[in-house]
Amino acid sequence: MAVQLLKPGGVLVYSTCTITLAENEEQVAWALRTFPCLQLQHQEPHVGGEGMMGAGLSLEQLKQLQRFDPSVVRSQNTDMDSLRDARIEDMVWLANKDCIGFFIAKFIKCKSTQEKDP
Repeated sequence: MAVQLLKPGGVLVYSTCTITLAENEEQVAWALRTFPCLQLQHQEPHVGGEGMMGAGLSLEQLKQLQRFDPSVVRSQNTDMDSLRDARIEDMVWLANKDCIGFFIAKFIKCKSTQEKDP
């Protein structure tokens, strides 16, 4: 398991290209229970929304996750000439408009502890 290979202070990023609770927030909750040495970290830039409830994560933990579901993006007509003066938020929207969903969780290993058996 990757957690066991990390030194204290090491960073582990868990990312998927799906929007399911089972493959995203439930995996984060499992990792936090199984490896008490892991802590969620805020991510920059923060492009996606916060995590989805239902896996037992706190509201603060959900805010540290990134989740992007392209089905919730509003429809917008953008021509190429308008991109010259576009805001960064509009550029991010345009870049993500036709993509699949994604999920990102960033962990840091705080100290060396004995992990529970998975």
